[in-house]
Amino acid sequence: MKVIELNKKIFVINNPYWFCNLYPSKTNRMKLVRFLLVVLLFVFKISVAQVNTANSLVKWYSYPSISPDGKTIVFSNNGDLFKVSVEGGQAQQLTSNVAYDYKPIWSNDNEKIVFASNRHGNFDVFVISKNGGVPNRLTYYSGDDFPCDFNNDNSGIIFSSNRIDNSSSLLHHRLPELYEVEIDGGNPRKIFDIPAIDAKFTRNGELLFDELKGFEDKFRKHHTTSITRDIWIRKNDGTFKKLTNFVGEDRNAIQIGDDNFYFLSEQSGSFNVFKSSLSKPNESKQITKFSTYPIRNMSVSDNGTMCFSYNGDVYTQIENGAPNKIDIKIFSDKSLQEKLLFVKSGASEIMPSPNGKEIFFIYRGEVFVTTVDGTLTKQITKTPEKERSLDVSPDGRSIVYAGERNNSWNLYTAALVLENEKYFVTASELSEEPLLVTNSETFQPIFSPDGKEVAFLEERTVLKVIEIKSKKIRVIHDGANNFSYADGDQHFEWSPDGKWFLIEFFPTGFWTPEIGLISSTGKEPILNLSKSGFDDFSPNWTQDGEMLFWMSNKQGLKSVANSGFAEVDIFGMFLNKKSFDKFNLSKEEFGLIDDKDKKKDDSKDKKDEKEKKKKDKEKELTPVKIDFSGLTERKKKLTIFSANISDAVVTKKAGKLLYFAKIEKAYDLWQTDLRTKETKLLTKFKGGPGKIFLDKDEKHLLVLSNGKISKVDLSNGKKKPVQINGEMLLDESAERLYLFDHISRQVEKKFLFPDMEGIEWENYSENYRQFIPNLTNNYDFKDILSELLGELNVSHTGARYRTANSKADKTASFGVFYNQNYEGQGFQIEQIMEGSPLVKNNSKIKEGTIIEKIDGVEISKDINYFTLLNRKAGKTMILSLFDANEKSRWTEKIKPISLAQEDMLEYKRWIKRNRDIVHKLSDGKIGYMHVKSMSDQSFREFIEDVLGEEIDKKALIVDTRFNTGGDLVDDLTTFLSGEKYMEFKYPGKNLGFESRKRWTKPSLMLVAEANYSDAHCVPVAYSDLGIGKTVGMPVPGTCSFVWWERLQNGIVFGIPNMAVTNIDGEILENKQFVPDFVVKNEFEKITKGIDQQILKAVEELLKEIE
Repeated sequence: MKVIELNKKIFVINNPYWFCNLYPSKTNRMKLVRFLLVVLLFVFKISVAQVNTANSLVKWYSYPSISPDGKTIVFSNNGDLFKVSVEGGQAQQLTSNVAYDYKPIWSNDNEKIVFASNRHGNFDVFVISKNGGVPNRLTYYSGDDFPCDFNNDNSGIIFSSNRIDNSSSLLHHRLPELYEVEIDGGNPRKIFDIPAIDAKFTRNGELLFDELKGFEDKFRKHHTTSITRDIWIRKNDGTFKKLTNFVGEDRNAIQIGDDNFYFLSEQSGSFNVFKSSLSKPNESKQITKFSTYPIRNMSVSDNGTMCFSYNGDVYTQIENGAPNKIDIKIFSDKSLQEKLLFVKSGASEIMPSPNGKEIFFIYRGEVFVTTVDGTLTKQITKTPEKERSLDVSPDGRSIVYAGERNNSWNLYTAALVLENEKYFVTASELSEEPLLVTNSETFQPIFSPDGKEVAFLEERTVLKVIEIKSKKIRVIHDGANNFSYADGDQHFEWSPDGKWFLIEFFPTGFWTPEIGLISSTGKEPILNLSKSGFDDFSPNWTQDGEMLFWMSNKQGLKSVANSGFAEVDIFGMFLNKKSFDKFNLSKEEFGLIDDKDKKKDDSKDKKDEKEKKKKDKEKELTPVKIDFSGLTERKKKLTIFSANISDAVVTKKAGKLLYFAKIEKAYDLWQTDLRTKETKLLTKFKGGPGKIFLDKDEKHLLVLSNGKISKVDLSNGKKKPVQINGEMLLDESAERLYLFDHISRQVEKKFLFPDMEGIEWENYSENYRQFIPNLTNNYDFKDILSELLGELNVSHTGARYRTANSKADKTASFGVFYNQNYEGQGFQIEQIMEGSPLVKNNSKIKEGTIIEKIDGVEISKDINYFTLLNRKAGKTMILSLFDANEKSRWTEKIKPISLAQEDMLEYKRWIKRNRDIVHKLSDGKIGYMHVKSMSDQSFREFIEDVLGEEIDKKALIVDTRFNTGGDLVDDLTTFLSGEKYMEFKYPGKNLGFESRKRWTKPSLMLVAEANYSDAHCVPVAYSDLGIGKTVGMPVPGTCSFVWWERLQNGIVFGIPNMAVTNIDGEILENKQFVPDFVVKNEFEKITKGIDQQILKAVEELLKEIE
């Protein structure tokens, strides 16, 4: 048997001479041979064409690393490592794993490669032979670890990792620092406490590294602020020296020769290779001349050959030579991008059908329908683009939704075709048609109650209506004063008769929503129904049209910070006086209504019901009767207590209020009888915020919570799940292309600078788009998006992605500092943090105690003890302990804490150390408090300590360093600008003053390069208002509003969409704040417990108060 395989096409020939028997003539046999050869050649050409077509897709090669001998390059492609000759050609695959492998680095002897991989959830460091094979794991900490370099004798590697600082350091930054681990594994050793990445050894064992100052996205380009990286060297005597002084980015330094080094810099406008020297670091020379895109991830061989990536390709270049693009061929089978998804839950929105039998929902951007009481499920749309904003026609025979097709959000309908079919889920034929496709973006469609029109939003804020048959469009509300911060944040609802709309709108000059009533003709002005000055939102109607209701934070519990969250209530407004009067009757009064009146009401109700049935049959709507006289006075609070409420409905005749609310830890379904005010928990969901829908008969609710749909029986509160049982074939490549286009367009629509500041956005988008079809992972997709977004040169942007992994490593902690100089077996405790699980009654553990074993496993030098702490937080462990002084051994049971809890213990310790230093230096006259984040919780802690612990101090140091933002600018500046204007006195006693809840004494603010977002706004306002002086390092201009959008594949990206100006009207984005006293904490001092910025702050405040 002969087997021929061509590009996975297999041909089997049992007898190679079969044709000879069929064609005995030599001539015929030769003709047949020629024919078969032509056929085989044809098949071969097709196969080669298919291979070439697959290979012709533009690939994204990243993180190249050239071997020290200059012969081989290893690089990352689609999350696997490959190696290729410097001459180019066929690449050999080194790793093949579902995880993402990248950042490869060669050993100095050309034999090994270290790289980062997220095989266990977070990124760890692995080492592999240059020929591939099974990688050996070197790090086991559940933070991200990234390799930097081999040490000079190849016995170990250095890597960056965000872990706890040494006990002597006065830094608390949550940024990566440098560690070293032996090549055969074991416990890592910290090199120093300075935030540093991309470190490289020099020939004499000194360290070149990038100083990392804050949290800006690494792909941001062209910025020239204090947060940009600088290159430093740590000398063998332990001192540090800064080597670069460009105000923009300098990074990725590598020594060449004895004195020189190459590095990447944006001095020329885009990242290029520059050359400088250790002896004359202020002098540099540009080596490469690229302009449009940045050079990334440079490495250098021993013979001086540079290797780097540029716009998805790998290049080599020698000094004074031309760049050489490496022609790489990869024939790995990664073309299959279709994935079968089983649809069981994960709905992002739902809309029940009026027929009560089926419910429509969105899953991963596609429209589905499922039965309410069965398991039948059908996919309706099948597009790479996203659909959203579902609604169902009153007759249940058509649906409308928005689809982002052809690079625009527009409106589409899908309908039943056959008259004898009633349900989408069993329909043999459906018809989809565009309802409205224009150059303007349109979404959030809602059918009118008669099904003849659809209301929608144009360009996010303009409310319009389209007649379905004629396609005529009218404007209802121009949205002139409205602002859409995030898609879907504008709310409107038809009245039951289709004559009115309830809308949220912003009065002129105020970013506070009010509730408006406006005619559906579009010819009348808005009537402001709420006029409260508080946040009023989510307006809706009762099904009978007698009452409208909305949410308001007017009476709810509020955060201490003005910008913090507030609980809400439901308020109702009655459209006529009779309904209002009846609602106001007590239970007893309502029960004493004359039988005659009851009979009259019953008779009227029956008559109304008959008329309603008649009109339903005639497809007419019962008019909503609005008595405008005293309308805004007929308002009542419907909830008996405030809560976090995500959605609510009210039954007919204002009978019951049903709402999805979080009273304690989770959201549940609550019910209030509006007659008796009896409130009860109807159904427990123990979930997140949800949406609820009342059926026509008001007997059941459909609830969407945590992606799951439930049906609730209102008579008893019992719920049952809606059994979704669907499938979806996902084309991930097509989806990524769509998402890329979506992001590019969103930036153009929402960017805070409408002119894009002259950026050639379309050109950049087109360039980076070419790499998307060949991607098979979201990490590279995230990087490409970040490269594109980085061109904006603004804060709050870039893309984020992390794979969800329920089995990921989770390192536990004992809440202690270890002696870094201890050389024996086990670990010696240097210091125990207050709050550590080791601090307990009857414990003999103290400073100097040695932990020899964990759960019976001896901690030897060749074991990484983090392996013994994986997923152990909160679980009982047995420690074997040794006191070297008393020569005693014993065991104790301990429950370790999580890394997040360890971080909080260290943070509290850091505050106490700083406060003790300030108190000592000022002889108790000056207080200190740090603002961790610009959030309500952080503000509460700040006030608690300032007006508690530090209340008697004559001045206050307010530390905002390493604060990543939020929204406290008004709260902090108001609190710190207090003035005494009244006193409370009793004979012989002074009992207080106003403003007693604000700081009325001098203050000073500490700032640094890592202040971000609102932590830039705060010192700007503090300075503009003349509240006090500032000390520290310049703060980069990052004071802007941002919209972070989460995509259906887990990618998150940011768009700064609203500018903030200072007191002089200057836009603060990219406007750096320079403190009154610029002081940098020297590395050698801050790591030994000397904070020069605090010293200067105390010095200046003492001058003011003495």
